Amino acid sequence: MTAGGGGPLAKGVRRRYNRPAMDGERRERRQREAAGGEFRYRDLLQHLPVGVYRTTPGGRIIEANRELARMLGFRRRRDLLDLNVRDLYVRRRSRREHITRLAARGIAFSEFELRVAGGGTIWVRDHPRAIQDAQGRVLYIDGILVDVSERKRVEEALRRSEQDYRRLFEHAHDAILIFAVKGETILDVNRRACELYGFSRRDMIGMSLETLSQDVARGRSRIRRTLERRSLRSFETVHFRKDGSEMRLEVNAAPVSYGGQAAILSINRDVTRRRQLEEAIRQMAYQDPLTGLPNRSLLNDRLVQALALARRRRRRATLLYVDLDGFKEVNDRFGHRTGDLLLRCVAGRLVRPLRRSDTVARLGGDEFLVLLPDSGSRRGGERIARKLLAAVRRPCRVRGRELRVSASIGMAVYPDDGRSAAALLKHADQAMYEAKAAGRDAWRGWQPRGGSKRVKSEMVKSGK
Repeated sequence: MTAGGGGPLAKGVRRRYNRPAMDGERRERRQREAAGGEFRYRDLLQHLPVGVYRTTPGGRIIEANRELARMLGFRRRRDLLDLNVRDLYVRRRSRREHITRLAARGIAFSEFELRVAGGGTIWVRDHPRAIQDAQGRVLYIDGILVDVSERKRVEEALRRSEQDYRRLFEHAHDAILIFAVKGETILDVNRRACELYGFSRRDMIGMSLETLSQDVARGRSRIRRTLERRSLRSFETVHFRKDGSEMRLEVNAAPVSYGGQAAILSINRDVTRRRQLEEAIRQMAYQDPLTGLPNRSLLNDRLVQALALARRRRRRATLLYVDLDGFKEVNDRFGHRTGDLLLRCVAGRLVRPLRRSDTVARLGGDEFLVLLPDSGSRRGGERIARKLLAAVRRPCRVRGRELRVSASIGMAVYPDDGRSAAALLKHADQAMYEAKAAGRDAWRGWQPRGGSKRVKSEMVKSGK
């Protein structure tokens, strides 16, 4: 088992420079949105049909869902929090090897045997992700555990006897296909394969595997690799059902001899629903539920990556802090629903002038961040700031009304105005308040206090 944390943006940055106190309306709004998103995320997590966890690198379990507790033989989820995952491994060496690969690659799928409460063991497949800081140290390990004990039993039975193989073959919960290497003709299938694909056994036997596969060329390549390596484990592919619908399959394949000819045994598991759930979790964890924009956590990841890339290439990266002017008045006068629709309109306006490589994120309330990972010269960021001011200034038609707001934008540029994500955010925040204090509907670049002006500071006012 293995585990996500935040970086400098996820923790937030305490503002100390001329920031007025946040009014109660904005704070209440943020709390309401945060609580709703967190509730939906945790509720979905608890109802996933796979084990989900977060651990420290040392093995202490921080989070776990109900399915993981059930999988490991515990009645209550909180019973897992008293355990260290190292004590669950049947082979301690498996844990050490798994963590070593994960620290080196960030993602390292693995299968191993775990002890369960009350005695006995299960085989699991781990889908982990290491969450690292800017220096590459592993902070947490997030992952998904899938019970693959049945597949392991099937594989073992195949090695023991044909009689045992046939019994398990027919009653396995995963679809099993045996097809000839020459011509890729299906030789045998089990009951679950017929149910999954929608064909009768008579229809499937003799059918070419090509008729089921979405990517025939890639399928042939995997068959070659299976023969070369003597097995090919846990790759994903897309097949068609009888009605033409697509399904995503997790496939484990191995060469066998069947009826005196070279064949491949393919154990196929339908993971379509699991992938949909994982995508839903990813969106809830990294997207703002109101606007669909990246949230603070996702922007933090992208900012850390952008600064690392800019450092290696000796390029500039620009961060723009956008705060709407006049949004509170609209919200107070016309209500929260109108305010939400206005925020969605503004979010769309902020995205349009940007490149695909740029990121617009919503921090909450009426505050946004714009990341330009390769802004070229300083003037590149200034040009985008002007475009964003003009975009926000245009009226939004909401519920039959034309509503107008403007923006105050602060700009900080790497490496001139800071070399860390926290420094750039703080300085962009300060510059935004300078623009707001100077009259709003303006942008301003960050200036160091009490020192010589390192870069040109400019303030652009609408209509002036």
